[in-house]
Amino acid sequence: MIYSQFQQSPFQTRFSGVKGWMAFAIGLAVITLTLIALPFVLLIGAVSFILLSLFGRLFLKRQLARFRQQEQGAYGTKQGEVEREPQIFRERPFSSGRPQPTPHQGRTFEHDPS
Repeated sequence: MIYSQFQQSPFQTRFSGVKGWMAFAIGLAVITLTLIALPFVLLIGAVSFILLSLFGRLFLKRQLARFRQQEQGAYGTKQGEVEREPQIFRERPFSSGRPQPTPHQGRTFEHDPS
């Protein structure tokens, strides 16, 4: 018979006896430990995330204060000099309330109805 090899499942002999029970016990132990340890892993992750965000916020606050202090120190000595602001920031094109006329660009062709 050609198909005699397919009449019996190869897994029936492979995991029978002591090997089968050991594989079942190891799998059950892994699943149990995972389910017991998972809440603790999530709790530790949440607590560490909260601590890191608080520490990061305080750290960034200190760094920003230090940066502003250095910026004031650097620009504080230049305040006695002439304060030059670009002209574009002093102009207020929208303050008059009237739209500014813009020159026509290109050519306009009228429609000839005839």
